[in-house]
Amino acid sequence: MLLDHIGMIFSSQLTATVWGSVLYTVFRVLGRLTAPIMCFFLVQGFIYTHSKKQYAIRLAIFALLSQIPYALARKHSLLTPDFNMIFVLLISFAILCIWESRLESVPKIVLLVILTCLSLFCDWGLFAPLMVLFFYVFRADRKNQIMTYCLLAILVNIMSCLILPMNGFAWYTELWQLGLFLFIPLLFLYNGQPGSKAAFHKWFFYIFYPAHLLLLWGLSKAIF
Repeated sequence: MLLDHIGMIFSSQLTATVWGSVLYTVFRVLGRLTAPIMCFFLVQGFIYTHSKKQYAIRLAIFALLSQIPYALARKHSLLTPDFNMIFVLLISFAILCIWESRLESVPKIVLLVILTCLSLFCDWGLFAPLMVLFFYVFRADRKNQIMTYCLLAILVNIMSCLILPMNGFAWYTELWQLGLFLFIPLLFLYNGQPGSKAAFHKWFFYIFYPAHLLLLWGLSKAIF
């Protein structure tokens, strides 16, 4: 995540030279691991948490706290409908809650569609909720987890190649999205057991996410 955001925030400086461009590409390729790891961990949190209510509240608080650093790092106005990754994780968590609820089919489908549409205003919109849902539904079936994840990774790359020319960029300028496939070996390594419940592991990501965005934004302003 840190490397990916370094590449994103300092893209113009890095791509000004050949070696910088190589470094930028490496950072963005490795950064593709971030979203699937977050989505996978969210599913594990949903499965093993002692309180889904507290989990959701924690996500909501840090999503709000992270929005200003995220907007600064993305060089967006706070009024821009572009919300950070924790927001999309919160929406994905809500989708899992509704999926497991006892609601009747029609209201359940309506709510799932509404939440999925809301995710389009977030970082990794649409794809993060789908990753989370597939990781959860196929939590006992590693083969189908990998197959559905591969389909999503292929779709991300196809959409990038189609959308980039519409915005005046060459279709191949985001082929670093292929780094999404680096997550597949990590799926094979997961042993199916819950992780550490130490406070450090519980809170580190929530604090690191807004803190590193704010730090990188400050460095970009101070240096350039």
